[in-house]
Amino acid sequence: MAHSDFLLRHPEHIHPALWRATQVARPAGPTVPTGYPLLDNALPGRGWPVGQLIEVMPNQPGCGELQLFRPALARQAPERSIALVQPPHPPCTQAWAYWQLAPERLLWLQPSNTADALWATEQILRHNCCAAVFCWAHPLRSASLRRLQLLARQSETLCILLRPATVIGHSSTAVLRLAIQPVRQGLQLHILKRQGAACPAPLTLQLYASHRKGAYQHAVVDLPEMA
Repeated sequence: MAHSDFLLRHPEHIHPALWRATQVARPAGPTVPTGYPLLDNALPGRGWPVGQLIEVMPNQPGCGELQLFRPALARQAPERSIALVQPPHPPCTQAWAYWQLAPERLLWLQPSNTADALWATEQILRHNCCAAVFCWAHPLRSASLRRLQLLARQSETLCILLRPATVIGHSSTAVLRLAIQPVRQGLQLHILKRQGAACPAPLTLQLYASHRKGAYQHAVVDLPEMA
């Protein structure tokens, strides 16, 4: 193959900002591996974008949305906290301990309304004080989404916004949008938005092993408290 033909097929070798619309774009910043090779291959930079807004829309609360991020959280600096802002259920510390994530790292914030939840999340991002922040907030205005994205970009935080599946068709400033639903031993995940080419087919991720140990893990996650 001639050098010119190679450059036409791989424009990123001319300049990192160049890419074909059929390719996954290069990430704008650092990423952390998801822990699921199938998902890593579908994401720019082969991982969750750090310092960017990630939007996750489960079809029901507690279907495995925190378990999805467990491997990435295990890779974060152990001295940095993990914030849960307005989760639908209290955190299940037994599950976090089973995942080998120290429960004392958890910051559980339960504001009385969405406005206060957004304010708390904005302060966490502004001060860059946590390895990750999960915020459950609804309804949201477009201006609130833009502000979260801008603040996330100024931080080194894994920023995850959890919203109901009813907003799947809405526009968003998040660089990555996912819709998830439970399937046997895992999740079916639809990448609704990512940098670069669209992802037409859903991904099926196995979160829970089928042997006895995995059955215990599944039981822990299914407790009423938020695991």
